[in-house]
Amino acid sequence: MLHKIPHQFHAVFLLWCIYILPFALGAQEKPETKVESNSNTTAPTNPQTTPAPPVVAPPENKSNWETGLGKGIKATSNDSKHNIQLRFRSQIQGNQSFQLDPSQDTTNFLVRRTRLQLKAGLFNDTWLVNLQMGFAERDMESQRRNSLRDANIVYNQYRDVKVAFGQMKVPFSRQRWNSSGALQTVDRSSVTAEFNLDRDVGTYLFSEDLLGNKRMFAYYLGVFGGQGRNRVERQTPGVLTVARFVFSPFGGMSKTGSDNDWLSETDFARYKEPKLSIGVSGAYNKNSDRSLSTHGTEFTFAKFNYSHAAGDIYFKWMGFSFQYEWLWRRANTAYVERTVGTALSREYSRSGQGHFVQFGYLFINNYELTFRFGEFRPLGETDPSLKYSREVGGALSYYFAEHNLKWQTDYFYYTGTPTAAEGDHVVRTQIQVFY
Repeated sequence: MLHKIPHQFHAVFLLWCIYILPFALGAQEKPETKVESNSNTTAPTNPQTTPAPPVVAPPENKSNWETGLGKGIKATSNDSKHNIQLRFRSQIQGNQSFQLDPSQDTTNFLVRRTRLQLKAGLFNDTWLVNLQMGFAERDMESQRRNSLRDANIVYNQYRDVKVAFGQMKVPFSRQRWNSSGALQTVDRSSVTAEFNLDRDVGTYLFSEDLLGNKRMFAYYLGVFGGQGRNRVERQTPGVLTVARFVFSPFGGMSKTGSDNDWLSETDFARYKEPKLSIGVSGAYNKNSDRSLSTHGTEFTFAKFNYSHAAGDIYFKWMGFSFQYEWLWRRANTAYVERTVGTALSREYSRSGQGHFVQFGYLFINNYELTFRFGEFRPLGETDPSLKYSREVGGALSYYFAEHNLKWQTDYFYYTGTPTAAEGDHVVRTQIQVFY
């Protein structure tokens, strides 16, 4: 009859026999009988019961995963040498502008920023990997619809000399270096928007705790392509060189806390001792083909050599925070002319300087009040559209979970810019979640 059974059942039957064989053999074994003897009698004894094996607690099921608001989703390898973290951030904003001519008023609702960030630490954080994508309309440049913002690797082995390479923020101006998710107002100053160096592709050496003296000294020395992020075309020879030095006489601010307290404008740590940071920066960008050096409008034919300088002061103590920043940019020439067809065309550089001051206080009920004043002006002959501009305003913030979940509303009065030459009142409200 076996020849009538399909072959697959033969295989199943064979495997089943192999599986139960050890149990069948174990059942045939008989326990040994121990016999005790003495001088008087010899009698068989009852077989001793085999002692029950000790109860062993199951190993602790320690998860290699953790998740939560402000942490994202983080996984660690079994040997704890490697980790990877995925975080998501979004800012939902509504804004209203009021001008002298009511017909020019605007109302807007938008997703201001939406970011997806992946971080990894390899070999006990000897190597750090950072990847960030931006998917909102304003996360991408109008001339290059590319969502990539950061893609870089840091060699983190030595305290006094670390190296970063890839696409990343240029270490130049302090407020731009801070995360847009760690601000005291809805957005950065208009001074920062005009004079910052944004992101670029390159490398820099740095240390945030030079000589190991409580983070008192920090430095950054870098070389970048000078054309900004997501540029792959061959360019006229010329690079961006940058240097930045930071001195913190009372010791540096903590690198822990909400999105790294050192890069947060708000004093969540409520330092019982004052914390002061003084920074100076310089940069030179040769053969830039963009209006704002590393970002802004791309020129058709003009190229300029831009010199940059910046200085900043940051102070935090007992919930109070203060910052002042000065920025300066000068081009080697005011404009370049070229005959295009039969007409003479001219492209202008943008030379100017500006500064802003900002201070705030975080109350114990997690409300914060912030005030900011800023202004910038052109230097010499330059782009006619670059005019004296000023901003005055303040913000009210409520932190549900520090910067990870917050609601901010601010008001600013802008004057001088081409879009607000007669004065522009702007009210913005925004909620941010940073998982």
